[in-house]
Order: sequence, then C-alpha cells, then structure tokens
Amino acid sequence: MTPSDADATARVRAFWEAEACGERYGADQDRIRYQLEPEILAFADFPSAAGKRVLEVGVGMGADFVRLARVADSATGVDLTERALAITRGRLADAGLEADVRQADAERLPFGDASFDLVYSWGVLHHSPEPERAMTEAVRVLAPGGTLRLMLYHRRSWVALAAWARFGLLRGKPGLSLGQAVAMVESPGTRAFTPAEVRAALGDRLASLSVRPVLTHWDRRVAPGVAGLSGDRFGWFLLVEGRKAHGPGEPG
Repeated sequence: MTPSDADATARVRAFWEAEACGERYGADQDRIRYQLEPEILAFADFPSAAGKRVLEVGVGMGADFVRLARVADSATGVDLTERALAITRGRLADAGLEADVRQADAERLPFGDASFDLVYSWGVLHHSPEPERAMTEAVRVLAPGGTLRLMLYHRRSWVALAAWARFGLLRGKPGLSLGQAVAMVESPGTRAFTPAEVRAALGDRLASLSVRPVLTHWDRRVAPGVAGLSGDRFGWFLLVEGRKAHGPGEPG
C-alpha cells in the first residue's frame, strides 16, 4: 500500500468511525433500514445462505449480517471500523449467535482463495479508495460455483444529478462531473459506476453476471415526481450478481 493509498483509507475509516451507517436511527435502525431500502430483502435473499460459507464485506451495524448468521453454515463479517464491529458483535450476542467478525480492508481480505460460497456486500465497496481492487478481492475469495452479490452506487442516477446540482451548479462550478460530485457524498472519495464499468471489472471473472439499476427512495426524495417517469433506468443502486465459473471450459 502506498502512502497515498494509506491516507485515503484512513480518511474513509475516520469518517465511518465517527458514525456507523444508519446509527443516527438508534434502536429503530433495523426497521428503518428495510423500510427505506426494501430492495435489500429481495436481493440479499437471506434464506439462500442456508448451509453456505458466507462472507459479508462491510457489516455496518449488523442488520444484514445477523440475518445471514442465522442460516449460514458459517458466517464471516469484516469491516474497516472498530465501531461497526462492536455494534455487530453486540447484536450477535443479543441474538445468541456466534460468527467470525473481524477488522479488515476490503481491498486486502485476509482469507485464502475460494474460501466462501457466498460473498455479499451492500453499499460498501464504492467507499473504498480502489473499488475495483475490492471487487477483485471479493471474487478471489469466492469458491467456484459461488455467488457474488453487491450493491454499488450508479453514476447516471437522480441522486448523482442532485449531488452535481448541490456541489457543482449551486457553487458556481457547473463543469463538475457527476463522478466528482458523488465523491463529495458520504465518505471522502465515494465512487459511482455505470453498468458497463462494472461488467468491465467483473465480466471475465464471473458467469451469469447481472448488473441492473433500481430506482430508490433516495431518487424519489431528490427528484419527486420526475424520478418515477423513467423507471429504474436512472436509479441510485446498481444491483450486481454473478456466479464464479468452475474453471476453463466448465459452466458457471
């Protein structure tokens, strides 16, 4: 890791150490999470983790991880921050569950190749300084035939356009790109992708790759009335799912 990489990671860690994602909702975080982002439940398909070795990259406050841990044969969760790990461990204890929860950088996962049958991450990898490296790591630790499920931010979305209006247009910087505007959303350097960019990063590593945008509560919030007219095309979330091929010439 170069000094600049380390500095970027440190800035992201400091941002989320100050407040875990969703922590402001307090005891209602679990309920509000799925109310605001109902897309999680269908996409994550928690029951499908039954009997599998599961890794969640970026456990946050543990809402999804507890659900995975209830059904998985083994559940492992990593996060960049100690704050998130402490909250998640508390939730596991309250639920009477045991799991491997540890601090780790998504770009340098401390696991061997082909360690997991399912790798899941919701809204995390785009906060990494090098998301493409984090995606590569997620595939590396995935076993042949295993499933990858990621949610990444979509650059050509209503939310990204609202960020451009806020950080570019209203500040006299109309030349600001959508990518530069998104970098000012949430933690420093947040990235957003197009489906083509995700396919370029993962297409030669995964079989049956699906990358699709979905319209969200956040799009409707920043562009009320208008956002729904285009359907999912300009949604803030990119849902990424694929299976790791078994080997050359073998079906995925």
